[in-house]
Amino acid sequence: MKQEIVYVGIDVAKAHLDVAWEKQFHRLPNDVAGTKQLLCLLKAIAGQVQVIWEASGGYERSVMQTLQRGGIKASVVQASRVRQFARAIGILAKTDCIDAAVLCAFGKAMQPQVTAPSNPQQERLREMESHRRHLSRLLVAEQNRRAQLTDPTVLALTERLVGQIQKQIERIDLLIKELIEGSPGLSSKAQKLMALTWVGPRTAALLLAQMPELGQLNRREAAALAGLAPFNRDSGKLRGRRTIFGGRRAVRTGLYMAALVATRHNPILAAFYRRLRAAGKPPKLALSATMRKLLLALNTSLKPQPILA
Repeated sequence: MKQEIVYVGIDVAKAHLDVAWEKQFHRLPNDVAGTKQLLCLLKAIAGQVQVIWEASGGYERSVMQTLQRGGIKASVVQASRVRQFARAIGILAKTDCIDAAVLCAFGKAMQPQVTAPSNPQQERLREMESHRRHLSRLLVAEQNRRAQLTDPTVLALTERLVGQIQKQIERIDLLIKELIEGSPGLSSKAQKLMALTWVGPRTAALLLAQMPELGQLNRREAAALAGLAPFNRDSGKLRGRRTIFGGRRAVRTGLYMAALVATRHNPILAAFYRRLRAAGKPPKLALSATMRKLLLALNTSLKPQPILA
């Protein structure tokens, strides 16, 4: 007999955790003691427990790791989906307690997939790669600002800051390289990705960090996760334009740059792009289609190879 799943909604804040299931509500501190208390509460529930929460800027990571080590299944869900669900069932108010109850109801109604535990190396890579992109944005901002400066003192200070950011980017690139090379799993995946001529170390690191599911997805799932699946906008006799939206922006940005290179230097993707343009497709649409084709090739390259008898 299949064991009933008890969905537990947890709203994670910096200072506390609001926990809701059935008619129970608890507020616990978001610290080591509070996490241990939460684990005891969940283990005391009769039935199979599945925790539902939103990504909250990192406040949930240590709690999630502790619960997963304790054998509790967890699902990280998209905040926008939960808010739309709340509106759909008539809940317009928003407090931490209400959010926890909504997450519980969302779990019961939608039964989201369990989020696979991430290993420490994957977490480190994700954080390093995110920091690398943050430094890149800072560098561009300071370089643009430097172009408008006239005061010699301020210009010198900005030059020094630009130099420091560039050194930090070089340092984080080295750390990312060492981390990938030091992990057999990450290193093997990186080599497979870079075997495709249009993928360099930077794009490979970004994909490994921000889309670790690559290689485990089908074509539709991979395109949707990256925000490259075209959605219909039809109503009655109206046939609207198909558009892409949502998904992981960082992945889409990285694929954009890789696709630009591929349309110039890869014979297959260049021919694909030119064929779309010749058919009258706008440049942006043709490039988006190229990005999708590129992503699907990357996803296929990481799929397990069948063992031939």
